[in-house]
Amino acid sequence: MTSGFTATLPSWLREIDAALAANPQIMLTGALRDLVLLPGADDTSGPLLTVPEALRVVLAEAGHRSVITVDPVDGARVTMDHDGVAAAIVRAACPGNAGVSPDTLRLLPRVLNEVVHSERPCCLIIDSASRLVPAADFAGAELHRVLVVAERLMATAPRRNVPGPHRTWLYNTVFWLLDQENDLPHWMVGGQLARVVSIPAPGMSQRRALVSLLISSLPEAPEEDSAGFHALVDRYAAQTGGLTLRSITEVNRLAIDRRIPAERVDDAIRTFRVGIPDNPWQDPALRQRIRSGARSLGTKVLGQPIAIRKSVDILIRSAMGLTGAHTAGTGTRPQGVLFFAGPTGVGKTELAKAIAELVFGRADAFVRFDMSEFSAEHTEARLIGAPPGYSGHSAGGELTNAVRQQPFRLILFDEIEKAAPRILDKFLQILGDGRLTDGSGSTVYFSETLIVFTSNLGVYRTDSTGGRVPVVARGTPYATVESTIRAAVAEFFTKDIGRPELLRRIGEDVVVFDFISEDTAADLVPMFVANVVARVRATTGITVAVDDTVHKQLLDVALTRLDFGGGGVAAAIESLLVNPLARALFELPAETDAVTVTRLEESTVGWTAVLG
Repeated sequence: MTSGFTATLPSWLREIDAALAANPQIMLTGALRDLVLLPGADDTSGPLLTVPEALRVVLAEAGHRSVITVDPVDGARVTMDHDGVAAAIVRAACPGNAGVSPDTLRLLPRVLNEVVHSERPCCLIIDSASRLVPAADFAGAELHRVLVVAERLMATAPRRNVPGPHRTWLYNTVFWLLDQENDLPHWMVGGQLARVVSIPAPGMSQRRALVSLLISSLPEAPEEDSAGFHALVDRYAAQTGGLTLRSITEVNRLAIDRRIPAERVDDAIRTFRVGIPDNPWQDPALRQRIRSGARSLGTKVLGQPIAIRKSVDILIRSAMGLTGAHTAGTGTRPQGVLFFAGPTGVGKTELAKAIAELVFGRADAFVRFDMSEFSAEHTEARLIGAPPGYSGHSAGGELTNAVRQQPFRLILFDEIEKAAPRILDKFLQILGDGRLTDGSGSTVYFSETLIVFTSNLGVYRTDSTGGRVPVVARGTPYATVESTIRAAVAEFFTKDIGRPELLRRIGEDVVVFDFISEDTAADLVPMFVANVVARVRATTGITVAVDDTVHKQLLDVALTRLDFGGGGVAAAIESLLVNPLARALFELPAETDAVTVTRLEESTVGWTAVLG
């Protein structure tokens, strides 16, 4: 140990060192199962230790050389001893079994008493304290007795003369290692004599110190102190944002096991996070599909060339690995974020589906959430899962389950402006860090997903009667439509809901859709008719031809419904052609194999398809 050792410790260990003279009991929460990288000699990184091991190092530096550890599995055991002090306490508290007992709750009050009142310095670590009983049932007689004894000892604990660097006497401190602070009752943790210390996730400096030690063990690692070595350290540390030090060591082992060279450590990190060794974003076949993306998407979504072009640009950026390249981020953000804004029925959802199939090559790589169903605060549990102890906890969240089961997929959040503000806050974490913690505390990674939001902001407003009034109308120049909608999106996030940081994370990825034009409607009508003809052929075996006169009738009516976008065109086809055709085919003889729709006739009871 160097003389300035304590000053170089992680902040939470320094807080504990300071609390030894002031707090007889300390509750530790946070990253309890992580490893701790302590400083070594000459300001270099020292050993990796567990949290209890790191505690014992700090206690020894403070002069406490005797430590007893109690946990629900092994009972009481000596983990550090000076002149037999800890062993004598265990024998006194647990006569006949040397402390090893499955009945931890029964022996714990005696151990607490013996440690706290020991004339010689000794500390107690209660490991896995949240698991002393199956659930935090403070009403249970045995646990209640333990806590009552601990509370009284907190108020009556004497200080002892502990040889060490501290200038005052110290308590024989009791440490509770808890999953979360409320695993003990408020009357235990809320007083001034108890100190709650949270162990944070490792920061960039800690991750960098660890990977500096690990990189040399990777295949084809660059030489230490070379420019390539330092650049790789920075990239490795940045890419592991959100991972514990323990997880980073596992990433390193995975890379060694799969013989992943140091330069491709990103692949090892991604495999550790999402469990899939292959990277679809680097697949040459994907690049080929994206090259023809504008053309293939244009055949499925008509009349939106600008929206398609911008969407393809974002896909190209993702395929090139340049997502977030302009920032100092961790590289764990979603592969792409698209904010589709515009009128109803212009192809926003359809383009999202087409992009999912283009990128991932399958229709099931698409999942949609109607955000009007998440307008209440409590619906957050549907997305990420209910916390422990609440109904539905074991089922998990719809969003987190979907991404955990299939990390390479497109996620569509439809009509995002209807979501509750608390749910919108979750998107800050998804868009910024590429991860989300579910109700059970597990982390789900969004680093391989495409995120698409849709919105009608700026197109309509609500009048005094609650009706929807258009702000921009069909026929308005696209430049005006785009500027109006962009301004409305910005106002919604900055003023209406006070979330400007969410708008910043969406950035310039707002894609504004135009209204459906008459030329687009003229293309949609024959496409929808062809779909109807193909369905009839597939389900009945009847070949249906449609005269040009009928096409013109359909288009004339569809043009009157363009305010409803492509949905209006589809509704016209359904009411004028599909329903009348179904009735007409139903009445045909069974041996019929071909018909022609020659005209459509309207009457007081609706439309009729005349067959020839």
